[in-house]
Amino acid sequence: MGQFKTLNLNPLAAAVVALGANAALAEAGGGEQPVIQFGEVVVAAERNPAAREQDARTVVVERMQLDEQQPESIAQALKYEPNVQVEGGPRYSNQSPNIRGLSGRRVLQTIDGARQNFNSGHRGTYQLDPELLKQVEVKKGPASSLWGSGAVGGVVAMTTKSSADLLRSGETVGGYLKEELGSNGDSSETSAAIYGQSGRVDYLVNGSVSDHDNLEIGDGEELANSASENTALLARGGIQVNDNQRFDISLRHNNREEGVPSNPNSVVGTSSPLVERDITDQNVTANYLAQALEGKHTSKFTLYRNDTQFEEFRPTQGESGQQDNTEVATTGIAITNATQALGGQWVYGIDWYHDDVTTVRDGDNRPANLNADTDVLGVYAQVDFSFADVFTLTPGVRYDRFEASSRQLADSTRDDTAVSPSLAASLKATDWMTLSASYAKAFRAPGVEEMYTQGSHYAYGDFSFMGLGFLANTFIPNPDLEAEEARNAELRADFSFSDLANGNDQLSASATVFRNKVDNFIEQLVINPHPMFGFPMNTTYRNVDEAELKGFELGANYLLNNLELGLSYGQTEGRNLSDDSYLSNIPADKWVLDLGYYFLQRDLKAGLRTSVVSAQEQLPESEARTFDAYTLADAYVTWEPATGSLNGLKLGLALDNLADEEYRVAFQELYMPGRNIKLSASYRF
Repeated sequence: MGQFKTLNLNPLAAAVVALGANAALAEAGGGEQPVIQFGEVVVAAERNPAAREQDARTVVVERMQLDEQQPESIAQALKYEPNVQVEGGPRYSNQSPNIRGLSGRRVLQTIDGARQNFNSGHRGTYQLDPELLKQVEVKKGPASSLWGSGAVGGVVAMTTKSSADLLRSGETVGGYLKEELGSNGDSSETSAAIYGQSGRVDYLVNGSVSDHDNLEIGDGEELANSASENTALLARGGIQVNDNQRFDISLRHNNREEGVPSNPNSVVGTSSPLVERDITDQNVTANYLAQALEGKHTSKFTLYRNDTQFEEFRPTQGESGQQDNTEVATTGIAITNATQALGGQWVYGIDWYHDDVTTVRDGDNRPANLNADTDVLGVYAQVDFSFADVFTLTPGVRYDRFEASSRQLADSTRDDTAVSPSLAASLKATDWMTLSASYAKAFRAPGVEEMYTQGSHYAYGDFSFMGLGFLANTFIPNPDLEAEEARNAELRADFSFSDLANGNDQLSASATVFRNKVDNFIEQLVINPHPMFGFPMNTTYRNVDEAELKGFELGANYLLNNLELGLSYGQTEGRNLSDDSYLSNIPADKWVLDLGYYFLQRDLKAGLRTSVVSAQEQLPESEARTFDAYTLADAYVTWEPATGSLNGLKLGLALDNLADEEYRVAFQELYMPGRNIKLSASYRF
C-alpha cells in the first residue's frame, strides 16, 4: 500500500454538501411518497437505508427471540448461530462473539449505524444492555466494501428500540414495566419505558437497572469476583418534517461497576490482580432521512459521538493501590444513499470517523501512558443489477484512507490507503432454489495500542541480589505494522418449499461453504528470552504469515401450523499456511436443534434449544489444554394474552443449561455458568 496524497476532502464540508443535496432532492421529489419510519428498516448490516426485506445472508435475532432467551450479553444472544462462539469467559461484561474464527478488532460492531471502536487490552467491548434492543444482526465474513476497516470477520449490527417498534395500532402513548429475576448469581433487572407520538413528533425513554452476585459454574462452585451492577438509559426522539423527511436523535448511557481480575477470563493472581472497574459508555447519534424521486432515492445522514471510559483501581498493588484510566472517544459521520437508477439498485456513501485514545497507567513497571489519534475517510458504492428477476449481479468497491499518530512517539505518523472490492452473483435456478457466489476483500488497519504501546508489560521481580536489577517484560512499539488483508470466497444455496404436508407448512434451508484467507495477521508476541533465565524480555505486535479459515454452514427451518422446528450445523477450520499448523480461537463444530410450539390460540409458546458441541481437537502445538465435547439444553416459555383483561401482560420463563453441565468453550480459560432459571414479567399500558 502506498501513501495517499491527492484526496483532500474535508469530512464536515462533505457532510454539509450532502445534507443540502439530500434536502433539495427531498423537496424536488414532490408527489405522494411513503412516510419514513426508522422502525421499518430491517437490514442495517447491509447499509441500505431503503431496506424493507431481510437479506437471507444476514442473520437477524429479533426482539421475540430476545424475550424468549433473556440474554445477559450480546454474545449470548448469538450463541445458537452456526460458527458463532461466545468468547471472554463466564463474566457477561467481558463476552463477545467469535465469528468463523475471528473476533475482537476483526469483528465490527455498530449501534444504530454508529461504529463502536473501543478495544483495549482485556476490557469488554460490548457496552449495551440487550433490553434496549429491537434486534441484533450478524453479517458473516468480510464486509469492508461497505463498512471499511475492522469488518474482516463480519459485522454485528445492533438496532435500539424506537416508539414505532412499541406503539400498537391506534395508540399515541404507551409504556411498560418489566422485572427479571435469575437464580444463578441471584440476578435482578428492573426496566421501564415510556413512548408516544404527538402529531409529527415521537419519543421514547427506556431504562434498566440490574445487578447480580457471584456466578456459579456447572459444578456448583462459586466464581469469585464475578458480581456486577449495571445502569442503562436510552432516550430517543424524532420529528417527521414532512412526508419524505425525518430527523431522529438518540442519547444512550451505560454504567457498570464490577470487581474483576485485570483479565476477566481468568482468576485473580499475580499476573491478573483484582481491579475495581467503573465503566461509562455514552453515545449521541443524530439521523436525517430523506426520500425523493417518487421513492426511488433514499438518503440517510448520521452524525455520532461515542465516549467509553474505564476507570480502574487496583487495591492490592502497593500501599495506596493503582489508579488507571482508559478512554476512547469516537466522532463520526456517515452518509448512506440508496437509488434506483441505470437499471440497478445503488447503495453508496461516505464515512469519516476520528478516534482519540487516551490511557493513564499509575505506578512503577507499568505500560507507558498512551495518547494517540486515528482518522479514517472512506467512500463506497455497491449496486444490484437484476436480469429478468432470475439473475442478480452485485459489484461493490470501497476506498479508505487512514492516518494514525502518537503524541508520545516521534516520527510515528502512519498514512495509508486500502481498496476493498467485492463481487456477488445470485441465480434463481428454480422457484424453490437460489444459488449464489461471492468474493470480497477486506482490511483492518492496525490499532494504536498495537502500534504504539511501550513500557512494562509485566514484572518478574527484583534480582538486585544477583546484580541484575529489576527485571520486567517490556513492550516494544511497532509503528510499521501493515494492515491485515482478507480475501473471502463463498458459495451458498437457498431452498424454499411450501404446501408439503397439508397446504399450511413451509420449509426453508440453506448451505454455505466459505474460505477466508487473511494476510499480515497481527499477533502479540513475547520475544527475546533472557540469556540466563530464559523467560521472554519483550512483547511486541508483528505481522505473521498468512492464515486460512474455511468451513461450511447448514440450516433448515420448518413451520407447520403452531410448530416451529430448526436445525443448524457449523464447522470452521483454521490453519497457519506457513507451517500448516492449526490456529487458536477457532469455534468447535456445533449442532443446534430448535423446537417451539404455540398453545392457547398462540398466546403461549414453549420451546427447547439444544446445542451439541464437539470436542475441539484441532489445536496448535503450543496449546496444552483440552476442550471436551458438551451438550447444552435451554428451554423457555412465554405467555402473552392477545385479548381480555390480561392483555398487556407478558410472562416469561427461560432455563439456561438445564442439566447444569460443567463445560468450557474452546480456547477459553474458565468454565461457563451452570444452570440459571430466569423469570420475567412485564406489563404494557
